[in-house]
Amino acid sequence: MSIIEFLPTEKFVFGSEICRFLEISRTAVRERINRLRQIGYTIKSSSKGYIIVKKCELFNEYEIEANLKKPLNICKMIKYYKETASTQTAVKKLALKNFGEGVVVIAEKQTKGYGRIKRVWNSNAGGLWFSMLLKPVIRPDGSSILSLLFSIALSRILEKKYGISSEIKWPNDILICGKKVAGIIIEMSAEQDIINWVAAGIGVNINNSLPEDLKNISISIKEVLKREIDRTEFIVAFLTEFESLYFNFQSGGFKQFLEEYNSKVAYKDVLVTVDSACNDAITGKNFGIDESGRLIIETKNKIEKIISGTLRRAEN
Repeated sequence: MSIIEFLPTEKFVFGSEICRFLEISRTAVRERINRLRQIGYTIKSSSKGYIIVKKCELFNEYEIEANLKKPLNICKMIKYYKETASTQTAVKKLALKNFGEGVVVIAEKQTKGYGRIKRVWNSNAGGLWFSMLLKPVIRPDGSSILSLLFSIALSRILEKKYGISSEIKWPNDILICGKKVAGIIIEMSAEQDIINWVAAGIGVNINNSLPEDLKNISISIKEVLKREIDRTEFIVAFLTEFESLYFNFQSGGFKQFLEEYNSKVAYKDVLVTVDSACNDAITGKNFGIDESGRLIIETKNKIEKIISGTLRRAEN
């Protein structure tokens, strides 16, 4: 339980009660109270103890922790920043300091957010920008499938919680009405047969305003539903959904999710072009993916199975 769940809004609670209930020291209680005040909570203290006079309306780690219905292995620690260069950069620094699996870094705003191939990701306030530190027990060549799992989790949440139909644009984008609403980036440190750590970055356009030059290709959930979305509610639902997917994948492989993924593939059964940094562009009919996460393209001459690249509709 987080301290925000224990602090009352109707009567004072002694610091000693907080210490005993949360099993932390008085110094730790004071540090957490001060942190809450810094991010916008109005907390009154007196000889009677502590009481919340006004809750913070901003998105923050305490509200997320308070709304999680059960502890999650993929979310043992949340670090929240009002502004940072990139949550990916921040989570990779923690990985290099030997933090364990289950760190989630969230930012209200990124000044140097990026996606695949270091493409700039516009990260204004109101969106959901976060990265996760994972240590999956899989071979390094299977790490790209994590992007597919994130895609499935996002697509499920959009449909189940918000009634929004979406498509997955291989390998890492979520589309609504043909426009990008979310993107995923996977970076890792690995040895020959072992993954040391994975930094998974996710960006979702939720309530943020999109620049004019992106409005033709991007969309926000607020724009779709014509109302503000509770970002705490969204990320709690996502983390809970992804936890199940992640551990089922490690125990049973990706085959169990293959049909679901392919039912949501964007540009299915139409001509597409895949641009790759390693090979010439390949154009052919899109048949979705195989159980290894490779894109299946039927060209004029043969079936191609592509490990990585950038997918787009073929030009007429």
